[in-house]
Amino acid sequence: MNGSTKVLSIAALLLAATTGYTHHSFDYHFDRSQSVTIEGVVKEFRFINPHAHLMVYVANETGETEEWDCAMGGSNGLARNGWTEEVFAPGQAITVTGSAARRDNTGCAYSVGILADGTRIEAGQILSTEGNEANADVASARAVPDSVPNLRRVWQGTAGMGMGGPPGPDEANPYEYLLSEAGHAALAAYDPVTDDPALQCSPVSISRLWGTGSPVQIEQREDVVVIRHEWMDAERTVHLNQIEHPDGANVVLGHSVGSYEGSTLVIDTRRYAPGVLHQHPGLPHSDQLHTVERLTLSEDGNLLNVSWSAEDPVYYLESLEGARTYEPSTVLPQPYNCTH
Repeated sequence: MNGSTKVLSIAALLLAATTGYTHHSFDYHFDRSQSVTIEGVVKEFRFINPHAHLMVYVANETGETEEWDCAMGGSNGLARNGWTEEVFAPGQAITVTGSAARRDNTGCAYSVGILADGTRIEAGQILSTEGNEANADVASARAVPDSVPNLRRVWQGTAGMGMGGPPGPDEANPYEYLLSEAGHAALAAYDPVTDDPALQCSPVSISRLWGTGSPVQIEQREDVVVIRHEWMDAERTVHLNQIEHPDGANVVLGHSVGSYEGSTLVIDTRRYAPGVLHQHPGLPHSDQLHTVERLTLSEDGNLLNVSWSAEDPVYYLESLEGARTYEPSTVLPQPYNCTH
């Protein structure tokens, strides 16, 4: 094993998964100032979501064999760049450079791999564009009256969306001002590394869903709107024929009712199970969370502006807002099949 003294540029890694908030947790798990280079033999390429993993057998300084785990973007995002599970084959000799894992001496964030024949494979590299234009624009067939906006198509976050990301693990939590005494207590009990709901393949929250920028398919009917997010295979049903939220179990993404206001679909959601709006550095919410989303179609129909507000009388002293912009997608959502 050879330690590299060069600080890596990990921009490619940050783009390797789905568009948008891809690097939400990078600094909580990897140290971009500590690069590592390993030489070994491919054990396995785990082509899965939310992160693919290249497993490499490496002989350490004492001659013993270690198993390294180098993470990269999820399989859906990689597949759109032409990657397959055959990109790396068991038994291949390979040299991998990446950012060191913070809590795993044999872990890294994959940046680049060089095979024995000199082939260089970088994170985020486009290996093929074939089959990448499976356009799911189904807006031509209206499923709802002409008096409401036609949202019925597949949308994807605009380029560069959310690339600012949350603060790192050593930075101040920007949401502390928002929290009540009960909210602060919930935050103190939350560990953004071990308690991250995504580690249990949870869709986390509407903020996380819209923040990924991954493909979203919207289906409109007379009585409901169905929103299918590729991220975590999350599916939401917005009831157009209900005004109140009926009694029932609280769930991660709550219960939604909706109505149209001109070019906007307004979604009112309650009955949330306790959770977090933001995983990193952490913004907990109680079961009294109430959100309102506004999905507004642009005049030419080529942009979907998504805004949301959140109120929680138990944990928040004031409301919180967020916004994202989506455009027609050139790719169909694919099954996510989260595996951890």
